Amino acid sequence: MRDGSLAPTELVEALIERSRRLEPSLRCVITLAADAAVGAARVAESEIARGAWTGPLHGIPIGIKDSIATAGLRTTANSRVLADWVPEEDAPSVATLRQAGAIVLAKLNLNEFAWSIPSEDDLHPPPRNPWSPSHYSMGSSSGSAVAVASGLCPAALGTDAGGSIRQPAANCGVVGLKPTHGLVDSSGALGPPTICEVGPITRSVEDAALMLGALAGGRQSYVESLRKSPGRVRLGIPRGHFELARSEAQISAAFAQALDVMRQLGVEVVDVEIEGLADAAAANFVVLNAEAFAAHEEMLRTRGADYGPSARVYHMQGAFLSAADYIVALKVGAAVRNRVDRAFSAVDALATPVVPVLTAEAARSARAQPHTGGTAIFTAPFNLTGHPALALPCGMSAEGIPIGLQLIGRAGGEADLLRLAYSYEQATPWHGLRPPIDAPAEPGHER
Repeated sequence: MRDGSLAPTELVEALIERSRRLEPSLRCVITLAADAAVGAARVAESEIARGAWTGPLHGIPIGIKDSIATAGLRTTANSRVLADWVPEEDAPSVATLRQAGAIVLAKLNLNEFAWSIPSEDDLHPPPRNPWSPSHYSMGSSSGSAVAVASGLCPAALGTDAGGSIRQPAANCGVVGLKPTHGLVDSSGALGPPTICEVGPITRSVEDAALMLGALAGGRQSYVESLRKSPGRVRLGIPRGHFELARSEAQISAAFAQALDVMRQLGVEVVDVEIEGLADAAAANFVVLNAEAFAAHEEMLRTRGADYGPSARVYHMQGAFLSAADYIVALKVGAAVRNRVDRAFSAVDALATPVVPVLTAEAARSARAQPHTGGTAIFTAPFNLTGHPALALPCGMSAEGIPIGLQLIGRAGGEADLLRLAYSYEQATPWHGLRPPIDAPAEPGHER
């Protein structure tokens, strides 16, 4: 765009065509804002012609999870409760990206209100994994991950209250970042405020750094710090927590190989013991349930029939929790946060798999998991503690479904976390792979 070889309208129009062609198979788009995006691209073009750059994302089309409010553009949360809601104002995260020059191209699919098990009977049926269209995509920000992995948009926003950015990113072979609690304003995103973050899903660590810089209001250039030497890094593995999760064999093998790459990069890999991480995962969902019920109680009473069966049950669970349950869960979070902070006195980052299972179907039927925290055992603890966590691809299963690595950093330590992730990414081939979907076959049998 800077040298004139690509115009914003060319890019937007190409992505609109691509979305219309692939959407019937992928099902990741709820609303395609074609006319508005083309109009914004024309404005961006005229600004570029006179040298008036508005920010680091000038002319770049992005997708937005459909639980994040967009002014003048329908925001449904994939629920019949909000099927016709058109917000008057952008959520702060969207407003910040627009100020950085981004163009909102599409509102992207999700689990209803980001807290339910998706169903073919939903307002919009669940997205398919572009790497294996017979499988659903994992996690509530599934539409955002599918859209980015499939090349429908260069980047997207998701929300994460227990792993809902990181899990779909890992499942689709892209990068997903949950920022430090409070770094990015998550209001206007219909999430539980104590534990939910708005963050980027991108095809590369560099793009995640670019998006985070914009989301954080330009207070820091995360991109500039990427290519600085990370120096001597100690990477901690919470070994007992990893073993408790009993990950599928291919997940464990990919994680072990990722640690070998880290060692080859000069990273010192050491075991650490952090007591209570699984308890924090379970406590995170106590907070989620309590805050979700508080937000939905009135609508559940007046419009309960408009919720899907799963979303109705999920959002009513908090009715059976006491104030004491909620307070104890927050205390668990504070205790584990202190333990994680103490671990960071000895190591620079932590590493785990992203999820202990390969497929969305396994994740959504994992009631027999032999531990607390379920399939969010690796991701949910860090929602409750508030530490930044990033998922990036680290392997491919025999079934052709991507596998992700999670890196966790100090509170406010996104620059160091992104730098370590970038070093790993550049040493591995995974970020360069693309799903074979340009001539997609019809999805196979339902799973």
